[in-house]
Amino acid sequence: MGKDKKVICITGPAGAGKTTLTEYLKDKGYHIINVDSLGHKALEIVKESIIREFGDVLDAKGHIDRNRLKLHLSTPDDWEKLEKITHPVIRKLLKEEILESKSDKIIVDAAIPFKLKIDKLCDVIIKITAPSEILIHRLKERGMTESFIQEILRRQENEFKEPNHWDFVINNDGELQDFLKTALSIIEQL
Repeated sequence: MGKDKKVICITGPAGAGKTTLTEYLKDKGYHIINVDSLGHKALEIVKESIIREFGDVLDAKGHIDRNRLKLHLSTPDDWEKLEKITHPVIRKLLKEEILESKSDKIIVDAAIPFKLKIDKLCDVIIKITAPSEILIHRLKERGMTESFIQEILRRQENEFKEPNHWDFVINNDGELQDFLKTALSIIEQL
């Protein structure tokens, strides 16, 4: 995105290892931007628009209650309405954080960079992948139900169908240290 900065997007389905990798890279001195965290900020910024569209979805402290909001997201149209409200704000927040970063090594952790249209803000996109049985096992270990896991993976599947979207693909289906070492080697060469 900038002459002096290298912006690398780490993407992949839930359970692939994006967050594990970005935490590891944080310890190596990379500036990590978690797009899910930006999504939380965006919800608060567009709170009034969300209330107009979906009704009272606030908690006792006046913040967006994500569980209450999810009750209103029962159709693809509902999700599309929410995305039209939040996605432009997420893009704006990401762009601001990249520009304000003092680091020349920026990692963007994003589950759906293409749907968010933030791929244009990144110099390189790396997809982390693993077989579906491994993804499901990892997500169950986090306490997620089978139906919730299937919904997450279903909502993300279109993001990962096209093979030409990313610059590198890293398999995370073996030993954790091997995965981290491989990923760091690729990233350090960029």
